[in-house]
Amino acid sequence: MERYDLIVVGGGASGLMAARRAGVFAKKRGEPLSILVVEGNPKPGKKLLATGNGRCNLTNLHIAASRYHGDREAAGRLLARYPAGRSLKEFEAMGLLTRADEEGRVYPRSLQAAAVLQALRYGCEEAGAAIRCDFPVTSVAPASEGGFLLKSETGGALRAGHCVLALGGKASPRHSCGDYREALLKGLGHSFLPCFPALVPVKSASKLLKPLKGMRCRTRATLLKSGCPVFSERGEVLFGEGTLSGICMFNLSSHLVHEDLSRLEISLDLAEELEAGVLEEYLKRFCRDHGTLPASELFSGILNLRVGQAVGKSLGISGTAPLKSLSPQLLRQAARLVKDLRFDVKGPASFENAQITAGGVPLEEVDPRTLESKKRPGLYLAGELLNVNGDCGGYNLQWAWATGICAGENAAAALLRNHS
Repeated sequence: MERYDLIVVGGGASGLMAARRAGVFAKKRGEPLSILVVEGNPKPGKKLLATGNGRCNLTNLHIAASRYHGDREAAGRLLARYPAGRSLKEFEAMGLLTRADEEGRVYPRSLQAAAVLQALRYGCEEAGAAIRCDFPVTSVAPASEGGFLLKSETGGALRAGHCVLALGGKASPRHSCGDYREALLKGLGHSFLPCFPALVPVKSASKLLKPLKGMRCRTRATLLKSGCPVFSERGEVLFGEGTLSGICMFNLSSHLVHEDLSRLEISLDLAEELEAGVLEEYLKRFCRDHGTLPASELFSGILNLRVGQAVGKSLGISGTAPLKSLSPQLLRQAARLVKDLRFDVKGPASFENAQITAGGVPLEEVDPRTLESKKRPGLYLAGELLNVNGDCGGYNLQWAWATGICAGENAAAALLRNHS
């Protein structure tokens, strides 16, 4: 049976980074380790290639614990030790240059996710870490003579002195090769918090979505719980078939976990820069100055035309009646609706539409300094497998790089101590 000093299970972002860092760490100390990355897919980094619409938003210059969910406090402490600058230095060492936009989102200079994956693959090769694909690991168990025994659904088996699990999540299942995470981790003594799709469109049964389908508009979206604000973010909302989408909606979706959906609503402010009173006066003036225009044109000066017509119809404004026929009471109601357009919440869309997974192994079950399992010495956990998920904008890949670096270096350090 083949034996390696370190086997990294998962050839995604955190796994490849862990393998590279373990190899570099050992080589610098003059004691190379035998390192293998095993991946279930035919090629590594399949999901990485799809990130950022193929451009790969690597990280963000404004990393903060407030942009994460789950075990946020523990995650914040680890991210403070492995900040964005640390990740960027790692990529620079691999020869990959980056660029940041005005909001702090960092991309490869080529704007190609493929360049990031290539840098990681070559980085692993240069560090002495091999990659084996088409090897979906279904079992990791302590070996009687020490270390771990890994088995694949293909019938193959491997031995590892130490092991890094970087199994990813359930999001975007077309980029994965089966979900063995929960059974595998529970078999190793870990608990596993229920998983939910995150950074995903939000489902709604609102009748407004049908006429709005395919439309986009700038807004401030607020999640309300029993009428009280829980989360708010401005951005572009895309109205879909039974869904609200867009970056602000993706970030809002992370706040739906463990919530009573019957108490939740989404409020869209379609004219954030205008106070309700100012908007009402504008509508009155518009009706007075252009009174012969059809009432369906009420919002034509402030909203996307189709959005405005749909909002108007929800108020009963349609047909050829002139603007001058609209009552002051109706105009006040119209202004309020533009400032507070409500949608019910039926939950997040499915994992098929999700970018990441919420839930997983609680961080309290790993050493916060090394990410070594408190249940199984020699086992390290990294990436989306842990109960941490971030907002859109490079925060989740930064978590992958940070945990990969931490787990890889500390696994290598422990193996070298054992060798000495």
